Amino acid sequence: MTKPRLLILGGTGEARQLAVLLVDQYDTVTSLAGRTQDPMALAGTVRQGGFGGVSGFLAYLEQNRPAAVIDATHPYAARMGTTAVQATAQMHIPFLRLERPAWTQQPGDDWHLFETIEALVKRLPSLGTHGLITLGGANLGAFSRATGMRLTLRAIDPPDPLPDHPAIKVLLDRGPFTLESERALLTRLGIDVLVARNAGGSATRAKIDAARMHKLPVALLARPARPDSNYVNTVAAAVRWVEGLNL
Repeated sequence: MTKPRLLILGGTGEARQLAVLLVDQYDTVTSLAGRTQDPMALAGTVRQGGFGGVSGFLAYLEQNRPAAVIDATHPYAARMGTTAVQATAQMHIPFLRLERPAWTQQPGDDWHLFETIEALVKRLPSLGTHGLITLGGANLGAFSRATGMRLTLRAIDPPDPLPDHPAIKVLLDRGPFTLESERALLTRLGIDVLVARNAGGSATRAKIDAARMHKLPVALLARPARPDSNYVNTVAAAVRWVEGLNL
């Protein structure tokens, strides 16, 4: 008997967990954007690369006919999320967004929230002299204008292109990170301002806690807006949604 096919838009720990829990009952296909050169192993079938916008995603759905689509991409992958909502609605395919809750500010946190990278960079030199940039390796060109300070970019893969900045270094590393290692890194590098996304979850939370303990300001890039859709914030709830479809 052929298993119902599920398309998981992945790139997160939640997507990996979801595939593991569903692979025995469903033909799971996890699609990765292809930004990470050495992605972690996944259960089921793995697809790499973009779709080419709404029209390309529609063509993929028409050819592969998944019974349902779960968007478990990173909270900041808003373009893919918007594409998925539009395309699945046109094809009348059940759709679910799985997104982990955002972090919330704790006593002692010194957060400065920004809606865009450009606004963040403009303010950054007033917050510190050596920034640890933890926004991934894409769309970092605006940091070329963060003059008068040092920058350390931490990413899984080398940023391409690297911002044109006279005092910039790249640190290649992959989480999860511990509180002890993050505190040691801040001290060793002399970091006095952290730049981060409100990714949520536990894999990279330690840097936020370390910044609080070191009394450092955090320049936090806000989550992008997404279109309204079915939404859950835990893997368990996503599994229940799939099972409730009775595919």
